Amino acid sequence: MNKKELYMIGNSHIDPVWFWNWEEGMQEVKTTYASALERMKEFDDFKFTSTSTLFFEWIEGILPEMFEEIRQRVAEGRWEITGGWFLEPDCILPCGEAFVRQGLYAQRYLLDRFGKLCTIGSNVDSFGHNHVLPQILKKSGMDSYVFMRPRLDTPVFVWESDDGSRVNAISLPAEYTTWFHEPTVKNIETTLERTMEYDKMPCCYGVGNHGGGPTIENINSILSLRKDKEAFAAYGDVQLKFSTYTEFLEAITGEAAASGTKLPVLRGPFEKVNEGCYSIDSEFKRLNRLAESRLMEAENLMSMEAMLSDGGDGSELAWRKQTGEMEALWKVLLFNEFHDTMGGTTIKSARDEAIMQLSGVCAQAGKIKALAIQGIVNRLSARGEGFPLVLFNTDSQPFDDYVEAELEWFCQAPLKLLGPAAIAADASMEGEASKEAEASMDAVSYQEIPYQRIHTDAKVRHTTLGGRRRFVFRAQVPAFGFAVYRTVKEEPSLCFNNSMEIDNPCADTLENEYICARFDTATGVLVSLTDKETGYDALKGPCGVRVYTDERDAWGGLQGRRYEDRNASFHLLSIEKVESGRVREVIRVRTAFEGTTLEQLYSLGAEEKELRVENRLIFNHNWTLLKAAFTTGKECIYTAAETAYGILERDLKGDAAEYYMQRFLDVQDQEGRGLAIANDGKYAFNITEDRTQITLCRSAIYAQGNSPDWYNGKESYQYTDIGPQCFRFVLKPHGRKLPSSEYYRIAVKINSPVSYLADSAHAGSRRLTACSLAGIRKGGAAGGDCDNVRIMLMKKCEDDNSLIVRLLETEGRDTQCVLTVNKISYPVTIGHREILTLKLPGTRTTAGEATEVNLLEFADCQAPDGGNTE
Repeated sequence: MNKKELYMIGNSHIDPVWFWNWEEGMQEVKTTYASALERMKEFDDFKFTSTSTLFFEWIEGILPEMFEEIRQRVAEGRWEITGGWFLEPDCILPCGEAFVRQGLYAQRYLLDRFGKLCTIGSNVDSFGHNHVLPQILKKSGMDSYVFMRPRLDTPVFVWESDDGSRVNAISLPAEYTTWFHEPTVKNIETTLERTMEYDKMPCCYGVGNHGGGPTIENINSILSLRKDKEAFAAYGDVQLKFSTYTEFLEAITGEAAASGTKLPVLRGPFEKVNEGCYSIDSEFKRLNRLAESRLMEAENLMSMEAMLSDGGDGSELAWRKQTGEMEALWKVLLFNEFHDTMGGTTIKSARDEAIMQLSGVCAQAGKIKALAIQGIVNRLSARGEGFPLVLFNTDSQPFDDYVEAELEWFCQAPLKLLGPAAIAADASMEGEASKEAEASMDAVSYQEIPYQRIHTDAKVRHTTLGGRRRFVFRAQVPAFGFAVYRTVKEEPSLCFNNSMEIDNPCADTLENEYICARFDTATGVLVSLTDKETGYDALKGPCGVRVYTDERDAWGGLQGRRYEDRNASFHLLSIEKVESGRVREVIRVRTAFEGTTLEQLYSLGAEEKELRVENRLIFNHNWTLLKAAFTTGKECIYTAAETAYGILERDLKGDAAEYYMQRFLDVQDQEGRGLAIANDGKYAFNITEDRTQITLCRSAIYAQGNSPDWYNGKESYQYTDIGPQCFRFVLKPHGRKLPSSEYYRIAVKINSPVSYLADSAHAGSRRLTACSLAGIRKGGAAGGDCDNVRIMLMKKCEDDNSLIVRLLETEGRDTQCVLTVNKISYPVTIGHREILTLKLPGTRTTAGEATEVNLLEFADCQAPDGGNTE
């Protein structure tokens, strides 16, 4: 008779937020952990497995005595810590840096409180898992991963990411939660049925979701089933043992090593789980994207300020005290990227609390950005003609694009705009004058540059006193740096449309040297978008907004109800040119559908190579889904979409299902021709017939799931996404394949554009017109930009005043390049698709070696190397 061992994993999946608010979640953590400790006293061989360091933080804060008891049980080996992250997030939609911070803060906490790192990642309930996770896990000290959704036919395997990183993975064959005797038996039987060819397999038990953990009934059921030799006789000689994931993984990897066998290797993401969660709750997703962007910008700006600081003795980086606030802010973001919150499946009151928390993160990160900017400009000499207008670029590529600026300006005064005569793009300080020239503008070469006056945000017309002035101009700002422009109260010769007059009222075309966009003035829709360099029109027909009847639940479950295209169209209210000058033109289109209205502002700068679209939607339909539909043609079925610190390519021929993206999506044909689309808060797209569709909004009932007879006419229901929202697109047609650097450029353009400060004239220790504090160039004598390697983030090291720099290779090429930071060059070797983290010496003037560290900022993981078995 075949012998089979089931490793019985006592656990409790705890949703800190779901059908309840977080305060109730905290209470359930307390109750569950107290129960687990009691079971250990009652049953000598009982073991418990937990995740999420947030829960330990809660217990440590409210019940320090319980926390000490947990520490003892961990030391004994009876309480297994898995997860290695702050909590169980959505593993599809958060940005790459958010996953890094999950491990950074959690693993350091575990090392400090428990003396060791977690080696097993665990996210049993997340709605899919992105394909970069093996690399992120590996570089966060974890060599294994446990999940349940989706349930795979291969329950134990090696999961490999694009860079070659590998972790052992368990796809649970049965549920992670059981309540009573019958569900416990059912879970065991399901595990046995689905893993007939395996002689070892984990099987979970314990009350979960709202916490609870293994009950006395659960444990007694397992004890009684151990004695009942006939209970599972159909499956062989089945042995049940109280155990942990660690023991199971050690057993299977040990067996494989001894026998010379290899576990199968799987690659790619595990997706198409609860697809409706990609598109629900637009306001939350927009705020989440904004919070991610602002946190990263704040850290980049503080790093730039530190590099410009005197640092006391002239060598040590002087970090702003607000660097100490970043962990708390990141943790608020991470808490709200919990899979049910990020997936839009919580009750409305919990979701509203998340909105308030994310708004607080955005506001505080904005404050830190402003303080860092002040710290930079206050070190600069701002004396000279007129007033300084300082632009800041936190991207690793030079900025060369259009900027809108608004400032206080006497309403009757003229305004001349000056720009530095030349701005170098390499990573070195530019325009620094000699000491003798410190007080003279003659040392700096400025020239008048063109700008176009546009309408202000403040909708008031001053004619005698006060006033606001808003204008748009093309600017250049070095990578990870700033550039100083100047505004002068003199009559300009290059100011256009000072009375906001319309040079060309024709509303059917936006065109410059690079692209041409044409509109149907009868319907208001975009019908053509041509890359003029190649003559390729990315649109094969009219665009528009598709209206779907969508009665799916919050998760996207159909429940036998309707989900269908209504084949209805928005009707045109108006189309007109609202800006027209030598710098920029804007066409405004207003449409409506049964009480839902959409205003779209299409803008094109004189030298832009892509079309911007600002969308202002007022959505007023229950059980409805709207999709922006771009008629890209039947040949454009190959997609490249941003994921967490990576790009995911798909062939979607014949597949109309919704997939996820982050900031950018490119749809192309076999020749690489197509349409690249950047967005500032949308996550779902699909390809159907000849259309690429991006989901704009979806009005499901809050927290409504798939259950029999769920609808009750006496209840009141609230629907997601009802009301106003704003979102933006960048549309880039291309007649040849784009490099990945273009994807990131248009993503940054719409998500993290340059910041600016209209400063006053003051003295300062440095006279700089433009400065690049960090950049990447090719290695060797050729030099030049290194487009396939990006600096994703710069931050203060967690342990000292060193600088942490995070790099990403984006094209799939092993690369040698040079990282220049604060005028010091560091040779770098980065692998294909690698996330590389470097620790640089905390000095301004002394060169030193860059040290490669993992995502925890350690030179090694400070934990046993579990290895992988193939």
